[in-house]
Amino acid sequence: MKPYINESFHNREKIIYLNKAGRELIGSVKEARKTSIIEHDLLRNEVYLHFNCPADWQTECKIEIEVAVVPTLEMKINGIKPVNKKRVISDAVFVRNGYVHLIEIDNTRKMLDNSKKIKMYEEVMPSLNSGVPILYFFTTTEDRKRKLEYWCKGKGFRYEVKSFAEIN
Repeated sequence: MKPYINESFHNREKIIYLNKAGRELIGSVKEARKTSIIEHDLLRNEVYLHFNCPADWQTECKIEIEVAVVPTLEMKINGIKPVNKKRVISDAVFVRNGYVHLIEIDNTRKMLDNSKKIKMYEEVMPSLNSGVPILYFFTTTEDRKRKLEYWCKGKGFRYEVKSFAEIN
């Protein structure tokens, strides 16, 4: 396999991905490279395995809704409808047994950003048309887990928060 792969190491673990010859061999056009978010990607892969490799797993999935803006006394431009879009990007999404599983990987994000993201999920989840949504947060420490659970409580959606220690 050597002529078809690139190898690198991260935290003493070997990372293998297809090079140009390997992609051509299997007919793939998606190029994988070692990036600064490799830790995040590896953690997302652990979650993928935790859920038994869902066939419809999608990464970096955008959920967007349109929210009508209340007219104000400010200057209006003719022909432009005042619409505001709210958008949240899930680290991964898949559907199983009628439930939309929204996955968030929390390893380096600021906790303030996590709080804002949970509020965005609260706004966009009611408009999901394909099944009942469940938000999963996977995080690195018990302290972060407690904070995420606290922020998700009472938001009107199903959620689970797990540490990576629980799924390994």
